[in-house]
This record gives sequence, C-alpha cells and structure tokens, in this order.
Amino acid sequence: MGPAGVVLAAGRSERMGRPKALLDFRGQPFVVRILQVLEALDVKLRVVVLGSDASRIRPALAPHDCYIVERAATAGPIGSLRAALAALEPLRPTGIVVWPVDLPHVRVTTVERLLEAYRRTGAPAVVPCFAGRRGHPVIWDRTLFAELATSSAATQHGAPAVLVAHEPDVVTVGVDDPAVLDDLNTPADYERLVRDVNRDIY
Repeated sequence: MGPAGVVLAAGRSERMGRPKALLDFRGQPFVVRILQVLEALDVKLRVVVLGSDASRIRPALAPHDCYIVERAATAGPIGSLRAALAALEPLRPTGIVVWPVDLPHVRVTTVERLLEAYRRTGAPAVVPCFAGRRGHPVIWDRTLFAELATSSAATQHGAPAVLVAHEPDVVTVGVDDPAVLDDLNTPADYERLVRDVNRDIY
C-alpha cells in the first residue's frame, strides 16, 4: 500500500465565518476538490478529519470513498493529525499526504511531483517550496508516525518541530505554485481566490 491522504478539516473557521471545507472551488466544496485530486493521483486510502462542523460537512463526503474521523477543533492541527494516524494504524500505509482543507487550489501537478519525489527518495518527509518558503501539503513517511504521534516538541509546536528534528533528511521540492503557501483564513482571502479563479490563475 502506498501513502494515504489526510485532509485536515477540523478547524472552527472562526475568521472565515463559515466552514472552509464547504467553500466553493470551481464548482466543488474545498474538501471534495482535495479528495478528487487524491483520487486522480491514485492515493487509494483517504481520511478526512472533521471537527465541530462535522454534521454539515458529512453530506458532501457521502459520494466519496474515505474514512471520516471526528476530532475536537481545540486539539489543533497536531491533534487532527494524530487522530488520523490512530485511525490509519491498522491499515499500515507507507506514508501520509497531509493536506489542510484551506489549500484546495494547490495544483495537481504539484502534488504529483511531491509523490514522485517521495517514491524516488524514500525520504522521511517531502515538502513543497515556493519562493524559498516551505508550504503544504507535506508527505510524511511511516518511519516518522510514532514521533508525530508522541513527540512533546510536536505537541508544543506542531508537526514542523518533527521536520526540524530531521532536517538533514527532509527532501524539499521546488514548485512553481504559490498556492502551497496560500492558506485561506478570512473572507477577504476567499474573495481573492474567487478573483484568481475567474482570471484562470487557478
């Protein structure tokens, strides 16, 4: 089995004012768009982590073959990631593609390049980089699952703390895709995305 896809969609979307997972991107909710990309790239195992808006988001997921894990939003991204790891443990994927739900506009070709780099190198982590800055989605190898699940540094500082601990072995993939840095948190961010879609930037 190859890497599994993990869509982090448990946040409360307080600044956005409505669930980001259900915002529209080219006719599809954010969360569905991400699942479709993972499906197209033959990522066979997919997990969506939901929080307090789970009852509103679940109907959009019904047509898709994915596991749904519910997690308190107060646990933050690392709590969501750990919930996904616990759900996936019996299935033993080789790694995970961790994709925050507010980045639906990351290009298919970007994720394809990350997967190719992961399969080619077997690195413990593969990270996209645009304009000298690292972004998402990040691919984590199974060898780091235990550390992600239990590290006190990750509890305090999130998954990036695990990247720092393994810096010499992390593979960074340069991409021509600003979306890897462009998490959408506010209505103004979303309005900008809509304008960019209308201009065929995404």
